[in-house]
Amino acid sequence: MSPLAPLLTAALLAAVIAALLPDAARHRTPGSLAVWPGVVAAALATLGLAGALAERGDVAGAALALLIVALTVVVQVYASRHLRGDPRARSFFALSSLAALGSTTAIAADDVVLLAVGWTLATLSTIALIASGGSGPQTRVAVRRSAVALLIGDAALWVAAVVATASTGSISFAALGSLDDTAAAIVGALVALAAIARAGSFPLHGWLPATAATTTPVSALLHAGFVNAGALLLLRFSAVPSALGPWIAGIAGALTLILATLAMLTRADVKGRLVHSTAAQMGFLLLACALGAYGLAFVHVIGHALFKASLFLGAGSAVEHALRERAVPRPTPSRVGGVVGTALILAVAVVGLIASDALVHSTAVLLLFAVTTAAVAGARIGASSVHVSTRAALLLALAIAVVGYVAVVFPGAEALVPVTGATMLPWGVTVAVFLVAAASVLAIHSSGVLSDRIFAFALAWGRPPLSAPTPTPRASASAGGPLEYRRV
Repeated sequence: MSPLAPLLTAALLAAVIAALLPDAARHRTPGSLAVWPGVVAAALATLGLAGALAERGDVAGAALALLIVALTVVVQVYASRHLRGDPRARSFFALSSLAALGSTTAIAADDVVLLAVGWTLATLSTIALIASGGSGPQTRVAVRRSAVALLIGDAALWVAAVVATASTGSISFAALGSLDDTAAAIVGALVALAAIARAGSFPLHGWLPATAATTTPVSALLHAGFVNAGALLLLRFSAVPSALGPWIAGIAGALTLILATLAMLTRADVKGRLVHSTAAQMGFLLLACALGAYGLAFVHVIGHALFKASLFLGAGSAVEHALRERAVPRPTPSRVGGVVGTALILAVAVVGLIASDALVHSTAVLLLFAVTTAAVAGARIGASSVHVSTRAALLLALAIAVVGYVAVVFPGAEALVPVTGATMLPWGVTVAVFLVAAASVLAIHSSGVLSDRIFAFALAWGRPPLSAPTPTPRASASAGGPLEYRRV
């Protein structure tokens, strides 16, 4: 545990207390005083990361702690304006600080019991945050689904902690490598279940799409920080000598990656797309951890958190932006430019792979997803209607990013989070997942009976139906909420 961990805990406790204090200045949003202790906590987390880098300590844990605390402060600053006049503002600031406290406690823990305590504190705080979204039918479904799925995951983690402690006689993570075969299989499976629940992955995926009904600040905290903790949990228990856990996490992540991607493509609403995008990203994260690519998973976590937080906090202006885009006439896309953009990015990626040592890495198969994503981006840039010089500049920037990722980020990430002796999935599983995902995306964009069936399945995946209300003579047509949330 970092020597700064007690100070970080004290700062976050102060943030919780500050949120509950009466504020004499009426021009402030109630509870917004929590921001100032949060800033202190972010500074302490920054010092913790600098110390971990200097001493080559727990870099992943220190980076994740800084990410969670900093994002909590940023979202609270946003909420101080967004929730002005909202009677639930004070509870948001207190609960968000409490959730950050639970998450950082779990991150800094040196043993399985303290990790479970922090994990459950974060879970309970997050469920309460989701409940603060109101008393409507969609919010009630979100609270019920999140409570069931997340508490199942927490119960699995506590049972895993009890089994590990009883089998080894120690609560330390270092003792996990001495588990016997039976205990290792049980602990591995239960920890995988806890990570799956937190990541909102199949089969405990229903709670994450339901949270689209909650407020924007809560959504930002959920998708930028809370769901990412599954990677840390799998890393902490990576010493468990059993292949069952990686298989469970990998298969669940693979199914979620495919299905959530398809569901995202069917959604017309902004938050619905963002929610399913998060689910797909978490599926990829679980798959990467199952392959032993913990360093790459944590780089992915940081990038996803920053990107998704900005998207959720800017979701309110997405419709206005889309309307402005539609008002501008769009020239016909350039097919030649799309082909050129794709070919250029693929060529750069191949050169980067050959020139670096990325291909010799045991998890190099994951680069299939990164290179394909970059190639699609290159096709869109090349086919766009902007000026040729602008397209060339954008393609150059993308090519530099691809080379940097392949040659620097990918090999360097594993050096920051070294894991030895971890059981992992064979690389052929990832190839199969990639091929199925690519075929599914191509099928849903085509026409025909198969495409229609895939579209209908993806459209319904993860949607939270509600029972229809009892009809009354004066009931309005919208009394039961949006049609997609009512059982008809």
